[in-house]
Amino acid sequence: MAKKKDNPEALGVARRSIWFILRAVLIVSLLLGLIYACFTEGMYISNMYSIVTEGMKLRAETVLENGPVSDLKQYFTEDFLNSDALLNSAVYQDYSIDTYEYRYTIKGISVMPWSKSGTVTYIERIPTIAGSPKSDDIAQPLPRWTSMLYKIRLKKVEGRWLISELMVVEVEPMEEALPTPDYSQLTPSP
Repeated sequence: MAKKKDNPEALGVARRSIWFILRAVLIVSLLLGLIYACFTEGMYISNMYSIVTEGMKLRAETVLENGPVSDLKQYFTEDFLNSDALLNSAVYQDYSIDTYEYRYTIKGISVMPWSKSGTVTYIERIPTIAGSPKSDDIAQPLPRWTSMLYKIRLKKVEGRWLISELMVVEVEPMEEALPTPDYSQLTPSP
């Protein structure tokens, strides 16, 4: 009986086929991982944006109108609420605030898809506050709001993003001037 000889060409084809399949699986796995990471980071950024903008506006409203601090628990950690100097100071308690203009600018958001914490660079301004003293005994004018540039640290607590720390980076940051339009370049309409 003759012994069957291995075909070296068939082994080469099999080896190349296996490497092709492994490379294809590796490339598809890397692409799926990259897509998942981008989706997760985008989701984190949008959640952090919502928490920061809504939470900081509600914090300012609570300070100005002497509202209940318990409403802030869905945006801030307990430790932050207990240690926030602005919330615990009663700067506006002697005044009845009628209206105010709240402005904010987000300079940047930083978070990684695998991270449980992130930061937001945030400018908060309240340029106009209108109100009156609650009693005639108060002779001081309505205190103005101090604009701040914050670095806000958020952390994930039980699956939710919460603001855990406000770090003041700059007091009274310069407001960027909007470009002035050049009316000389306008053409009249017929």
